[in-house]
Amino acid sequence: MVSSTQEKMPTRLFHKPLSSIIPTFVGGAREVKAWDIFGLFVSTCLISQGLATAAHAANPQHLEQLRTTNSCPKCDLRDAQLAQANLQNADLSSANLEGANLEGANLSNAKLSRVQLSGAQLSDAVLAGANLREAQLSARKQDKKTVVTNLQNANLQGADLVGANLTGVQLKGANLRETKLSYAKLSASNLEKADLTRSQLGAANLTGANLKEAQLQIATLSGANLTGAQMSGASLQTISADSVNFSGADLRQANLSEANLDHAKLKGTKLQDAVLMAASLRSAELSGSNLRGAKLKGADLGRANLSGANLEGADLTNAKLASANLTAAQLTGAKLPSSYLFSANLSKANLNGVDLRQALLRSADLTNATLVGATLEKANLISTQLTKANLTYSNLTQCDLRGANLTDANLSNANLSQADLELATLANANLTGAKLSNAKIQDAIGLK
Repeated sequence: MVSSTQEKMPTRLFHKPLSSIIPTFVGGAREVKAWDIFGLFVSTCLISQGLATAAHAANPQHLEQLRTTNSCPKCDLRDAQLAQANLQNADLSSANLEGANLEGANLSNAKLSRVQLSGAQLSDAVLAGANLREAQLSARKQDKKTVVTNLQNANLQGADLVGANLTGVQLKGANLRETKLSYAKLSASNLEKADLTRSQLGAANLTGANLKEAQLQIATLSGANLTGAQMSGASLQTISADSVNFSGADLRQANLSEANLDHAKLKGTKLQDAVLMAASLRSAELSGSNLRGAKLKGADLGRANLSGANLEGADLTNAKLASANLTAAQLTGAKLPSSYLFSANLSKANLNGVDLRQALLRSADLTNATLVGATLEKANLISTQLTKANLTYSNLTQCDLRGANLTDANLSNANLSQADLELATLANANLTGAKLSNAKIQDAIGLK
């Protein structure tokens, strides 16, 4: 049977001196040996604890230096607890702040070039105007876990992050207006709903980044890599993004009005219902891209590669497509009135039900194209290649088809009233049920 005194002993153990506990417990000639073993155990635990603390805690002297002088370049401040700290104008150049807690801290105009901030917590922190050139803000590996650097809702307006490493960083809702991010690494970073208005992202790496509903108006993205980026609903009006890489990116419902996307890579890009009005896409690579329902009114797509692209229902009113490659493109129901398609390649393209009123298709290639039910009223088709084209039930009223090649074309039930077919080639063309009232066909070639 256990006595009440014995039951309470563990509770009172840590209130007694160690010298009194050991003899009572061991007793006799073995007291010294027991004490040595116990002392060694305690000492080992304390040393181990001390080493662990030193390996992961900030240097106390460096913390004191920062507190008293607001300057601590190259200091060891790992895991420092600096939440809500006022570090405005502080000099922390090349300091190690890995894993530091800086939530809500004021670091505006601070010197943080080449600083180590991997795994740091900076949510709601103020870093406006701070110098973070070549700073390391990527995730931290700790105890076999990945700790992401958190800058959610942080204020980085006007900060300098040129060449900084922000791979996988949490920047959701962050203020990055007028921020310098040229050559920065932002792959897989979360910039959802972030404000990047007028920011400089030239040659930055944003592959796989999340930029959904982000604000990028008037931003510079020239030469930036946004392959596979998620950008649905993003605002990119008037951006300067020549030679940008948007291949495989998701830009559905994004606004790219008046954007400069000359020579841009948009292969396989999702642009459904995107707004690209008056955008410049000269010589852009858009093969296989999805532009279904996109608004491209007044856009310049001269020499752009749109082969195999889906432009179904897209609005290309007044668009410039001179010498553009639209081979096998899907344009069913698209709006192209008054569009400029001089020398464009539309061979094998699907233009069923398309609106091409008053469009300029002079010298364009529409070989094997399908234009069933298309509206081409008053369109300019001078010297256009329409060999084997399917123009069944199309409206070609008052079209200028002088010198056009309609060999083997299907014009059954087409309306060619008042059309000008002077010197047009109609060899083996199918004109069954076609309307030719007041059409100029007397000088047509090959007409039986």
